[in-house]
Amino acid sequence: MEKISFGHTRRKATLALVIAATMFSANVSAQSENTQTEPSMPPAIEEHIAADGIITIYMPDALKERLRVLPGSAEQEQTRATSGRMGGYRIQVFADNNPRTAKSEARARARNIVSRFAEYPSYVEFKSPYWRTRIGNFRSQAEANRAAQAIKEAFPAYSQEIRVVRDRIVVGD
Repeated sequence: MEKISFGHTRRKATLALVIAATMFSANVSAQSENTQTEPSMPPAIEEHIAADGIITIYMPDALKERLRVLPGSAEQEQTRATSGRMGGYRIQVFADNNPRTAKSEARARARNIVSRFAEYPSYVEFKSPYWRTRIGNFRSQAEANRAAQAIKEAFPAYSQEIRVVRDRIVVGD
């Protein structure tokens, strides 16, 4: 039986790692010397990275401009916060899992409510196994409760099922 020694392979692997690390650090140093000077206000993403050594971030100029937050630009911050999707509230007026009638009933309730309350968008969705009809995009629960009360008064037949639920709402355009 032949005895095999693994000591020499460990030394080779360690030597290869040392060589690779040396080449990597030399490459990073060469890259950092060749880069142009950045503007005085770095993008917000670069402010959050704190580590010893050199960190190089490659990104398109358009992305840098989008990430840049200038002091005193409340308009830019407000634009980011007022468009897209965010957490909020909707009024759920229907939820059922009857495979024969739920879809048509969900759409009928959405049509009925939107015909009376055109200012609130309706959302008919299927999340297995339920068809749901939800109304509006409300940022606060109090605002949603006021609208839910108005819908209950307008549609007393639906009042048992009407409730305010947390949901992802559409904000802005």
